[in-house]
Amino acid sequence: MRKDLKDNLFFSAVFCVVVLWQMLIAGYVLTLDMVFTPKLSLIFAEGAFYNSLPIRYFLGFLNLFLSGWVMQKIMLIALFFCLFYLAVRFLPVPKKHYGNYWAALFFSLNPFVYERFLAGHWAHLFAYAFLPPFFYYLLEFFKNYSYKNLFNVLLWTLLIGVFSLHFLVMAVLIVGSYFLFKLAVLGFKYFKNKASGREWLSIGKYGLVFGALFLVISSYWLAPYFINRHTSLLNAFDTSNQLAFKTAGNSSAETIFNVLTLYGFWEEREPWANYFLWPKDHIVVWSISLGLLFAIILAGIFYTWRHRRKEAFFFLGLGAIAVILACGLGESPFKGFNAWLFDNIGFWRGFRDTQKFSGLLAFCYAYFGGYGLWATSEYIFNKRLKFYKAGLIAMFIVPVIYTYPMIGGFARQLQPVWYPASWYQAKAILDNDKSDYKVLFLPWHQYFSLDFNKNIITANPAKNFFGAKIVQGDNMEVGGVFSQSRDSANLEIQNIILDNKKTPEEAMKELVDKYIKYILVMNKVIKEDYLKYPVLASNNLKIILESEGLTLYGVKVYNDSN
Repeated sequence: MRKDLKDNLFFSAVFCVVVLWQMLIAGYVLTLDMVFTPKLSLIFAEGAFYNSLPIRYFLGFLNLFLSGWVMQKIMLIALFFCLFYLAVRFLPVPKKHYGNYWAALFFSLNPFVYERFLAGHWAHLFAYAFLPPFFYYLLEFFKNYSYKNLFNVLLWTLLIGVFSLHFLVMAVLIVGSYFLFKLAVLGFKYFKNKASGREWLSIGKYGLVFGALFLVISSYWLAPYFINRHTSLLNAFDTSNQLAFKTAGNSSAETIFNVLTLYGFWEEREPWANYFLWPKDHIVVWSISLGLLFAIILAGIFYTWRHRRKEAFFFLGLGAIAVILACGLGESPFKGFNAWLFDNIGFWRGFRDTQKFSGLLAFCYAYFGGYGLWATSEYIFNKRLKFYKAGLIAMFIVPVIYTYPMIGGFARQLQPVWYPASWYQAKAILDNDKSDYKVLFLPWHQYFSLDFNKNIITANPAKNFFGAKIVQGDNMEVGGVFSQSRDSANLEIQNIILDNKKTPEEAMKELVDKYIKYILVMNKVIKEDYLKYPVLASNNLKIILESEGLTLYGVKVYNDSN
């Protein structure tokens, strides 16, 4: 056991270094939704859920001693360490022939992880990393009923919920379905006089304990949600949102194929995807690796179906459900069913990005693949010993080739950067002004290409960097949806600055009434912006700070008595 622990820790550390590589050097790694700044914001958006409050305040505490970029390095190391280590430790596959290492390698190195990390979904990936221990203890509980196993299931469920509500809902539905299925089976046996009712009552008791503890511990975010349901972001997720985030694919066959191969993330259709390498671009190599990968997984399915049928049935069923739900409103035979879920189950609107269900499919592939490698290696070892080492190495290479851009710091596509000196200079000026005011940040977009970050499309970092006085765009501009903002004050300013019928001075007067004292402009980015801002032509603007990338304007007519 001691040797296994050392090996697991060592190889998990190696995996972190090989994947992150140059991302470990000093600087910020900025991606679509992963925007770290020197001081992290603890502010929740209007209508947001508070499930992430524990991790936010933990990071906020660390931020008292560590700069944002140091904390990001710690978070990135922890993420990829957990992805590999927890899979090696908890995936229920054989250790012989390193089956658990192959399963962990594929679980951590696949298109789902690749796309989600490029998109900056680090919190969702942490929740995904917790799936192996969650399933391990869930299976252990139903093999051996005990409060210890039940509390372990609850612990990992709660940890999943701290990082991702999407994966939390998946976990709760899985636990609930498992309890209901077990109760139904035992109830049937009881009425057939083949079993006593004692086990049925015992399972019901455990289920009630799990549900009660979950509700009590989760009340810190469930209570605010139910009290303020009318302000929840779920109310903004209508059909247009669901279609904008639908799984990628131009036909039923393409959508299903994308999901089966762990692709289909909605951003694949957007300009964002053009900034990165995709293994599918090398179609011959990718097709061969895909074929070999599925051969290993199918070998595992055949073996487990013959020798571990209950587990095989469970994970085959889970994988099939994951495929159906991951297709979402994308073109597929399951579109109508998924549309019904959106229309009739209130909380299901939160799954506008249904491709997250592919995380469950990736787990099932890792499970069957681990057994596939073990069964294949066992056959070669006993029948073709001279090919054993070569065959084992070849099978380990397959998942690496299948998602090769993850190696070497995501193929060096994500480079650490520093915020420009002009940003720090502007922040110092704004921080020295102790009056009551707000700062308008332009361009007015939730996402745009940062000129100092290789022009990669990134979430607007202004509010996190400069502080709460920043007023910035929260218009996501995806598909046919320009904005889903629930912030009425933000929408009022948006209407002022984008109204071409107003003169610059009229717009300026209205902004002053909204306490706008400064305007910050990213010079290079705004030149390429398709939106126009008439207010910048106002005669009531004075330059306070000007650099190549950033200009800080002061409003001449602003009166601090406002």
